[in-house]
Amino acid sequence: MHRRLLYEVALCSGLRANELRSLSVDDLDIERCGLRLHAEWTKNRKAGFQPLPGKLVQELQASAESRMAAKLYDRFYPKRNGRERIPASPLLYVPAHPSRDFDKDLKAARVEKRAFGGKVDFHACRVAYVTLMDGAGAGVKETQSLARHATPGMTFDLYARARDERLAELAEAVGAVVMPEPSITRAQRRIERKAAGAESLYVGETYDDGELVGVGGFEPPASASRTRRSKPD
Repeated sequence: MHRRLLYEVALCSGLRANELRSLSVDDLDIERCGLRLHAEWTKNRKAGFQPLPGKLVQELQASAESRMAAKLYDRFYPKRNGRERIPASPLLYVPAHPSRDFDKDLKAARVEKRAFGGKVDFHACRVAYVTLMDGAGAGVKETQSLARHATPGMTFDLYARARDERLAELAEAVGAVVMPEPSITRAQRRIERKAAGAESLYVGETYDDGELVGVGGFEPPASASRTRRSKPD
């Protein structure tokens, strides 16, 4: 469960492994629904705030109340080097080598290391976050801000990926404008309505020597008069 929670936060925030490891329980902001970021441990050395989905904030709150991360660190980090970088009240348990555990989970899920057009590793969660944010309709400045990049070029040239499904949707949208479906004429609508169960069908009727022979490919009913009007000489 703790790895699932770690992956959810990574995918929904774009935070790097070291940044995730530095989060404390006090960094979880319930009212604002997100995480407080500190200049001491963010890569860009800037404080900030990272919004999260409300459901994920609730999961993090429950995890914090159970002290799950602290218990895991006590179990797996009793005397290891690097324990000093872990907060007194950690919000998440991040293993010493997250990529190693990530590879194990990929193997269990039968996901290839080279899939989806690139290398799948723990850092791919950040790439996925930027791509999902772009696909959700975020503007250039919004995506750059949430990714905490100095320039839009870094966000879109290095992180954002074009999804084949989205490209196909866009191609269909363009096609609908260039090649619109033909409008149904009023005459066609009348024929369709009558063909759906009408007993008589005389719109556009044809005659042969004064007799009704059919309308638009439909045979006239047996009760129909065969001398409704005379064919002009």
